[in-house]
Amino acid sequence: MDIPPIKKRRQSNAPLLPVCIPRELIAEILLLLSVKTIVRFKCVSKSWNTLISDPTFIKMHLKKSSQNPHFILTPFEKYRMSTVVSLPVSRLLENLSITVAGDTCHSLTMGNCQVVGSCNGLLCLLFSTTCSLQNYYWFCFWNPATRTISEDLGFFVDSKPLLGPFKFSFGCDRLTGTYKVVALHTGRNEERELENESLWRSKVAVFSFGDNCWRYIQSFPLVPLIWNDGVHLSGAINWLALSGDFVSIDCGETSKAYIPLVEQLVIVSLDLSTETYRQFLLPAGFKEVPCVEPSLRVLMDCLCFSHDFKRTEFVIWQMKEFGSQESWTQLFRIKYINLQIHNLPINDNLDLLGYMECNIPLLPLYLSENGDTLILSNDEEEGVIIYNQRDKRVEKTRISNEICWSSAFDYVESLVSTRWKSENIDEEKEEVEKEDEEDQLSSGIDLGVD
Repeated sequence: MDIPPIKKRRQSNAPLLPVCIPRELIAEILLLLSVKTIVRFKCVSKSWNTLISDPTFIKMHLKKSSQNPHFILTPFEKYRMSTVVSLPVSRLLENLSITVAGDTCHSLTMGNCQVVGSCNGLLCLLFSTTCSLQNYYWFCFWNPATRTISEDLGFFVDSKPLLGPFKFSFGCDRLTGTYKVVALHTGRNEERELENESLWRSKVAVFSFGDNCWRYIQSFPLVPLIWNDGVHLSGAINWLALSGDFVSIDCGETSKAYIPLVEQLVIVSLDLSTETYRQFLLPAGFKEVPCVEPSLRVLMDCLCFSHDFKRTEFVIWQMKEFGSQESWTQLFRIKYINLQIHNLPINDNLDLLGYMECNIPLLPLYLSENGDTLILSNDEEEGVIIYNQRDKRVEKTRISNEICWSSAFDYVESLVSTRWKSENIDEEKEEVEKEDEEDQLSSGIDLGVD
């Protein structure tokens, strides 16, 4: 049987037509990629650059990125910071022994700064210097994921720093999308005294990145706890505060703390849209004066209050509905004895890690969506404690780098713009900025306490 010869396929000289991929499909694919990769794809074409820079795409990416939470961690020397570490929570849970690699370290050539807050992938950096007994402050935005940084903003002078330090908080106005920095200054009122102790007073100023200026607002209504920083949630900055004076109680043979009566402790919330205050009561079940300062933290997008109980237990409450006193729910009540570590090498201390001492508070950093896994830190540990509520399992991480866990910030990688100039400033511009520095120091806004 003869097999007919195979006919050669006719070659066409017609050009191949480009495949038209819908814009929506391109967006869905890009949303699955890392920020670093997405930024590189801006060079593909003008249409891709327009898509990636579109505010709607940036919001969609931020929403998806929020499902992969990170911690921003800084070195112990907060005012000599040259790098920050962006550590995915998932990596921390999967590997108890971590060496922070180069891909998670972000260098900051400007140095001598402090992270005062994180919001939508932007870090607010505080810079300061002292001259002639005056403190000079200024700020900038930094997006570590896109490696962009804003120009210096919000310069001001603290003319009377000896009355007490400024505390700064960072958040976003939910109505306008404007980022704001809150400067809270608490000092002694030397004009009035009670039992040889001076009363306290506060001043509050807000810097709006829309107006690019500082404004005084209503004074802080109560006395903020010294060691508690404000936490941002739902367009508001929230502090623990006292409605009266400090009282002294004895917490043991070697430890004495100045802490309030239970009835005096409340939450003060500053709405960044209206720039007015509200006060929230603490859980009705909070009835015992703790030996160390309690704390506020945002866990699972809810405001959480944690405290010591009689030096035997650590308790965490969650406000399920922001601002609603009735929505307080007790999430954890962990006996300190259950926080003993059982998976450490023999030469490690298997004691209670000092948690029975009054002066070593625990700080909750993260809570899983199912509510089972809790990450805790304290000032004396190099790593963190991972507590599983379901089976009461406790594990401890090992981090090779010298990192301060007590100042960890929640963070997500994002494409949100700093809206100003790139971090990669050429040398000529850097020289000009150095020459202008003295002029800036002499023209700052004075926010000193009278």
